[in-house]
Amino acid sequence: MKKLSMLFVIFTAFFMFVACDNNIKFSPARGEIDSGDTADDSDTPDTSDTSTEQPDSGDSQSGDATDTATDDDSDTDNTAKEACFDIYQCMTECGQDNSCQQACLDNGSAEGQEIFMTMYNCWTQNCANEQTQDGFINCVTANCKAETEACSIIVDDGNSGDTSYANPYGSVALDFSIDQVANSYSDQQYQVGVVSSAFATGIYGNGSASVVPEDIFMVQTGAIYSTGSQFGSGVMIQQVPVYAEGQQGVSGNPVVILFIPEENAVVSALDLSILQNNSQAQLYVVDVNWSTSQIDCFHAFGEGTVNITNVGDITNHGALVFNGNATLYSPKNYKSYGDISSQLNGATVCEPVQ
Repeated sequence: MKKLSMLFVIFTAFFMFVACDNNIKFSPARGEIDSGDTADDSDTPDTSDTSTEQPDSGDSQSGDATDTATDDDSDTDNTAKEACFDIYQCMTECGQDNSCQQACLDNGSAEGQEIFMTMYNCWTQNCANEQTQDGFINCVTANCKAETEACSIIVDDGNSGDTSYANPYGSVALDFSIDQVANSYSDQQYQVGVVSSAFATGIYGNGSASVVPEDIFMVQTGAIYSTGSQFGSGVMIQQVPVYAEGQQGVSGNPVVILFIPEENAVVSALDLSILQNNSQAQLYVVDVNWSTSQIDCFHAFGEGTVNITNVGDITNHGALVFNGNATLYSPKNYKSYGDISSQLNGATVCEPVQ
């Protein structure tokens, strides 16, 4: 059996917080753990107490001869899950004692060891660099949900998404090329950094609404280097649908915004995200209140990749060429995280788009 590395000490520290709190993101899947003492909730759980286990669905409680082979397989699977959970719980009681942790693993059943090591390997491969409890739990939720729940540990962030928003909420392809990035808004007035084409094409919402509406007069995309945005210094690319009204165009919605930080404006592949620590660029689909030129509400944010294939000195009207793809998510229903709209610093989420 493979020896546990010192890395598991970090994971154990995380689980010391979550093992006894069903309101946090991990909780036992086998029901309330009976400590054997109703007078003291702080007693160590008695893992030999099976009084809380539920009968198999379709399995007679009387234990008669009507049991099926499927029930037997389910019982076997549940036993293996219980064995994995016993290893996990034993380790959480070891604190940072490596010898104790190893003994918990060695004393587990072969089935329990196999499930536990599959879970553990997923954690180490995906979440080894997480430095906080929330970061580790969020990483496991996103990357190791099935492996962890196979050990009778429910991966549940306690926060369900708003199902009136599809999950995911659309997807876009990215393609942009410009000879000069604007360095001021006066540049853009002279059409520097502006092209009459979309850099993002695709759908968003619950149906097939296009990010480039069919009834528009044209679409304009502007790229400007700015040091004064809320994102910091970098290139802001904005795609705006324009409707005809006399001789003047009227800006409309939705608006697609891509921000590339100055330090990431190099030939490379950039990760799109707003939640992960390694986010290198951000993509949003929003509605703008054009009377104030402020964002009115957020439809979605994107996760994917931006491939920069050519870039000049963006601080001095350099060129910018990129392509890529992104999956869109509503802040109201993001992957397994649920409703994360409260993390948008008070920003409003747009109503569902059908």
